[in-house]
Amino acid sequence: MVFRNTVEALFLKALGSKLTMRCVERVKEAGIDLRSKKLKLFYPRETYYRCVRIVGEELFGELEEDQRMMRLGHAFMDGYEQTVIGKAMITAVRFMGPKRTLAKMTTNFRSSNNYMQTELREEKPGDVSLTLSQTSGAPGYFEAVLTRAMGFAGAKGFGIRREAYDGARCTYRITWAP
Repeated sequence: MVFRNTVEALFLKALGSKLTMRCVERVKEAGIDLRSKKLKLFYPRETYYRCVRIVGEELFGELEEDQRMMRLGHAFMDGYEQTVIGKAMITAVRFMGPKRTLAKMTTNFRSSNNYMQTELREEKPGDVSLTLSQTSGAPGYFEAVLTRAMGFAGAKGFGIRREAYDGARCTYRITWAP
């Protein structure tokens, strides 16, 4: 499940003013009523990412899907910064630094959903592989989220690339100046 604060962060806080009536209607048909006075506490993962793809098509239709997802991952973090949970999490990340932030990624993602598992393997200081158990077919979305998280954590000389991806599980190689 994806929690309400995640839906709120992306669709209402970050993108609310940019969403057309057509987009809002398409998202509603796909399972999330953005005009509801009160969002549900959680939504199925598949519903959330179906709606994310709709918003990507509506707002960034000229881009390739992966680029759309990256834009939406950055937008999510913009909105997340505006939520109570997001403010607390980002404050903590600033104190933890890059390595501890990555080591706590399962906990960090658990503020947004109940399914994400992560595995961190340190190659050497400032060089790690991070595997996310479920990217819902949107590895670019999570790449953007990780990029912004590392920025909040103060990573200098940051780099990220995908090492492996099977349609769900994705391993990212993340580097920074230790």
